[in-house]
Amino acid sequence: MKTLWYMGVKTRLIDGFIDRAVSEAAVEGSTLLDIFSGTAAVGTALASRYRIVANDVQRYAAAVARAYLVHDERTKESFLASLDPERDLGAAFNENYKVLAGALSDALAVEDDFLRDAGLEPGALTDGESPLEGTERETDHRGGAEDSELPQRNSKKSSSADLCATLSASAVPVVFRQSLEAAYRKFALESTPWFEEARAASFTGPFARARELLSREAVLARRKKPASFPYILCSSYYPNVYLGVRQAIVTDSLRYAIDRMDPGDPLLASKRAHYLAALLHALSVTTSATSHFCQPRGLTRDCEVHAILARRAPSIASRTIAFSKEIAAIVADTRFHEGNAVFSGDWRALFRPTGRGAQAFREREARADVVYIDPPYTSDNYSRFYHLLEVVSDYDYPPLDVRRGAATKGRYPSRERRHQSAFCRRATVESELRDLLETCARAGAAAVVSYSRESGLLLRRYREDDGLSGARALERFQDLA
Repeated sequence: MKTLWYMGVKTRLIDGFIDRAVSEAAVEGSTLLDIFSGTAAVGTALASRYRIVANDVQRYAAAVARAYLVHDERTKESFLASLDPERDLGAAFNENYKVLAGALSDALAVEDDFLRDAGLEPGALTDGESPLEGTERETDHRGGAEDSELPQRNSKKSSSADLCATLSASAVPVVFRQSLEAAYRKFALESTPWFEEARAASFTGPFARARELLSREAVLARRKKPASFPYILCSSYYPNVYLGVRQAIVTDSLRYAIDRMDPGDPLLASKRAHYLAALLHALSVTTSATSHFCQPRGLTRDCEVHAILARRAPSIASRTIAFSKEIAAIVADTRFHEGNAVFSGDWRALFRPTGRGAQAFREREARADVVYIDPPYTSDNYSRFYHLLEVVSDYDYPPLDVRRGAATKGRYPSRERRHQSAFCRRATVESELRDLLETCARAGAAAVVSYSRESGLLLRRYREDDGLSGARALERFQDLA
């Protein structure tokens, strides 16, 4: 199973380790609650043996879990046979893509030249998959000669000098050094407009034609009506930050197409979950940051420029289609138990504050025989490292953090929109784990705990703050149960 690029993913520990621990705590056919489901790797791997309930406070994680786990054996085959990304998404994708690509045609043309100058192919296919109806590769991004601000260049590969001349001619107010790296830094870091909370961005040069479409006023209007056409969130928040210009346009257009599928139709609702998970996978492995979205690369070194260009060449649509097929293959190979369920919220929301046994669970669907506990074990909050996936899942144009440097570097949603886990704070990690174990005991559920011996925050606190030896720290940890 290929998962999101994710901190602490347990795919290598499932066979022969996690599965053995779970089997010691619950008989086959009973219910497993994966209470911090993350990439849903554990729940998916064990779904043929147990009924699975998955929960995660991050909504993107819940979206991924739904795609892998919420299936009915009686209808699974017909659902898988009905999947056809081009038929299901193509028309709506093209509708959104053409509007954005038209307004950003000059910026796309410049980006194409940078990629080709670096020896890359714009919108490069991955795993041999075709993008949706070929739109990414076939759309003319230059616009008409009479209204384009860029000189027309017909060569497939232009030189760095050509790129510098092009950008200078398109009203970028600085003369670049004659190198690909310096020119791209200027294009990506200084010429690209991003939405800002306090002031309007400057749309000049190759971005001038997108001024009305991506204006601050247009974004603020969509906060009130997020479903407004066209979808522009990634194209206004993240171009040349975590995604290339084309990648941002494609992400917006795929997200628009997914939302056009009627959520009231059970089959289409399942397809929406499937395609959203595929898109989240594609974004995860295509980000031009590192393996997460904590902060984009700074482009200070030439090697970083080339690394980012290599990440901005692949087609998001192509990777989405490839992941769609991978998810479908896993679903096809899994024998699902009846009644799998997915929740998204803090773990306490699954339980009543009082009651024992089955009455301890707030929701009937959440009742479980064993709880797999894989909490965050460092001080790093996942909401900061994977905020872009959460934003794309919600797609509601969130306010950005306006603290100095936060919006320009990480482009994070405002602090109140990012979950802060008690497992990530030294002062609260012990009481949080104790409360969870106590709740599992009250509910009569066995608990299987996954935690890092070396870097786990609670064990470090025992060693570093309380002066315990490694063995005594582990003993104290186990004593909580």
